[in-house]
Order: sequence, then C-alpha cells, then structure tokens
Amino acid sequence: MSMAEKHFSRGADSYASLATVQKRIAAALIQEIPDGFVRGADLGSGPGVNFAALREKAQSIIGIDISPAMTARAARTGVPAARAVTGDIENIPLPADSCDLIFSSMALHWCRLEKAFREIRRISRNGAFIALAIPVTGTLKELSEDLEKAGLPGRCMEFRNLTEINVLLDECGIAGKASSQDSNGIITQERVFQERYASIRAYLDSIRKIGASGVSAKPMPREACRRFFGILGERQTRDALIHTYSTAFVLGYLKK
Repeated sequence: MSMAEKHFSRGADSYASLATVQKRIAAALIQEIPDGFVRGADLGSGPGVNFAALREKAQSIIGIDISPAMTARAARTGVPAARAVTGDIENIPLPADSCDLIFSSMALHWCRLEKAFREIRRISRNGAFIALAIPVTGTLKELSEDLEKAGLPGRCMEFRNLTEINVLLDECGIAGKASSQDSNGIITQERVFQERYASIRAYLDSIRKIGASGVSAKPMPREACRRFFGILGERQTRDALIHTYSTAFVLGYLKK
C-alpha cells in the first residue's frame, strides 16, 4: 500500500464532515460545467461527495480513487448511474476516448502531473469538457509560515505554480492559457478560497483527518512542538486560524 493510499484510507470516514473548503472548491468548479454529457469521470473521487452534483451534468459518472476505503464509501452513496472503482490517476482504468466529461477537484497534486495529464487526454473523447481544480503555490501558506517560525521548515507540501501547470498542460497535449473563456480551448485561472476555524483542533483536523494532509507526519521535537502550538494559540486569540487554498481552475473543451 502506497503512502497516499494509507493517508486517504485513514481519512475515508471523516472526509465528508471535515473537508469543508474542499467541498466549496468542488462546488465552484461544478458550477462551471455545462449540462448534457454522456459519461463523466471523477478522478480522485474520494467517498463520492460530488457524485450527485456531477450526475446533474452527465448521464453516468465513474469515480476513480486510489483508496479502497474511499471507493467502498462511494459505493454506498446510492446516487443512480454513479459508481466508483479503485485505481491510480497515473494509470486510469478506463479505455481511451471513453469520457466526454473529466472532473477532478483537489486530487491531482498527489500525482505526477505529467502522467495524470497524459492519462486525462487519453481517456477523453474529442471535444470532452475538462474541469480540474489543482492547489498551487500559496496553498496552506499560513500553516507553512507558522511551522517555519517554530523551527519546523519544509513540513508542508510544495505546490506547483500556475505557470508550471500551464507548461505541463501544453506539453501533454491539453493546451492551457490564462485568458477569457474560449469555447474551443482550455483556459486556466487562479482562484483563492479561505476557511476560518474557531479552535486549534478544528484547524489541524481539517487537514490531518481527511487523508490529504499535505503535512509531514514526522514526529515534532518537543520544544518545536511547544513553539508551534504557542503560535497557533496566538492566532486563535486574534480569530486568525485560517487555511488558504490558492487553486488553479482548468476549464474548457479538449480538441484532440
């Protein structure tokens, strides 16, 4: 079992209740999707929290997730014509040219993006609609800064920037450009989402208990841990326990 699979399996039971900002991001992304598709793929589908909304866009949805625990929960959503299978986004278990809607929200940063993008192109039909949300530089900046102040640098995941994502989209045959919507092309845009927390526990649980923590699980030295919680306590008194998610939205029709 890979490390990512272990993380997501541990987060399967609590994801739906704790992943509040992730659900807001997914809802904003789904709002950008037109109606009328036949078969959609939800890559990194987790426990199927987006199945019902995606079914309003497509006649059927297949979710792909690396965690068997996540796909087991997704199988119990009861959404008609929606199912989930365990699989790797870098090697999607779907035939070529099989989907006319490709959706993925807050999952692709766990993959080697060049592999994931090539797989997305492979399974997409000509003219398929692509809707991806990918965290970029600036995500979890508050947590990263506080860990560094406490003497714990490098504990947060490093995210790619928007320019790097555009280059990879182009290299992998999914042309990306930061511009206004073009009905015959893919555009990328950066959106910022924030979530405020009332307690240190809620602040930390929101990332460590959903699987996709993005933070090293290595034990903290006692003194550094004390400093870190002191910094968080000071943030709490200022009502400043905030997570920022700077997110690349990749949207549009793929012409092969």
